Amino acid sequence: MKVAILGCGNMGKAIISGLLAKFPDVSLVAFDKNDMALTSLPDEAVVLAPEEWCEKENVPDVVIIAVKPQDIEETLIPFSACVENNTFSPLWISIAAGVGLSTLENYLSSSSKICRVMPNTPALIGEGISAFAVNGNCSEDDAQTSEDLLAACGKVVRVPEKMMNAVTGLSGSGPAYVYLFIEALIEGGVAAGLPYAIARECAVQTVIGSALMLRKNDVNPADLKVKVMSPAGTTVKGLMALEQNNFKYAVIKAVVDAADRSAELGKK
Repeated sequence: MKVAILGCGNMGKAIISGLLAKFPDVSLVAFDKNDMALTSLPDEAVVLAPEEWCEKENVPDVVIIAVKPQDIEETLIPFSACVENNTFSPLWISIAAGVGLSTLENYLSSSSKICRVMPNTPALIGEGISAFAVNGNCSEDDAQTSEDLLAACGKVVRVPEKMMNAVTGLSGSGPAYVYLFIEALIEGGVAAGLPYAIARECAVQTVIGSALMLRKNDVNPADLKVKVMSPAGTTVKGLMALEQNNFKYAVIKAVVDAADRSAELGKK
């Protein structure tokens, strides 16, 4: 399979690294308008200008669009002619946040096979979660190809496009919420008397271990929460403080507000 990467920033490079690790025989071409972004690419990624991708011997099976949303129209202009005359019909996979399938069809063509993806930043270390939706031109094989490629950077879920804003509010923005929680845990540890380095180690490992327990045990988080609690104990006291300060409500509102903002941006 030949895969082309449009955009070689942090996420584009993470995709390239993931693909090479999972698919050693993959053929990769790449391009970024910023020459500096191309200097640190692995040798396996051949740098070709987009105009060259339309040449018969270079046509990729898949094009992954890894540019900022505001750059996507300019990025796709070089392909307009060959897309229109049907000499260039790859599967397009876009990770441009907030850019819908219909918008991508307008930039390409109504017959293009397109997959829209919402990844998150842990994909940079192969621990991301990517949600994807495909347009009506994609077959089940195209959807499976999308899922297989995205799995090179972590977990993958398929959703209807109407759910993408909710995904953005949860897992797209979610790492920032988790970092804020970890920051608060660390500061709480320091306030309780721990040195910063020990508080950081305890906080980070607590979050990692708790998440892994949830992944390993297919149960409701509340079930595991109860197992940490004891009557009139320390955990109950801590949870009461969180509830008294509307912790759970604040997290729910953060997800919903971020999802609403994603919807607003998608209309612009």
